[in-house]
Amino acid sequence: MNIKIKLEKLAETKSWIRLYFHDGSGIAGRVVAVGHDFVEIESYGCDDKPDSRNYAKNLVPLNFIKMYTVESSNFADAERKRLQYLSQIDIPLDTSLPAPTRFERGERAE
Repeated sequence: MNIKIKLEKLAETKSWIRLYFHDGSGIAGRVVAVGHDFVEIESYGCDDKPDSRNYAKNLVPLNFIKMYTVESSNFADAERKRLQYLSQIDIPLDTSLPAPTRFERGERAE
């Protein structure tokens, strides 16, 4: 079986996979669709930039893919929990911290 047929079966169940590319990078996400020469992956960022995780739909040419691994449902649950946690701590500073005291600003007490 070639990689396209295997990915089409994974797209039917919207499985979570981790793609590995020839340059050593990779991406994890859900398989949304498989076209003639591409795969559409719904992901929450790439492993190369863990600080800038955003929701994205990626079109990856099939010839870029070196290999893939199918992730378990535990991985998907852990990823959702991690992203939920990150979204909760992403609060603007002015609402999450109290105003600094005059001692913290460097003022002297008189």
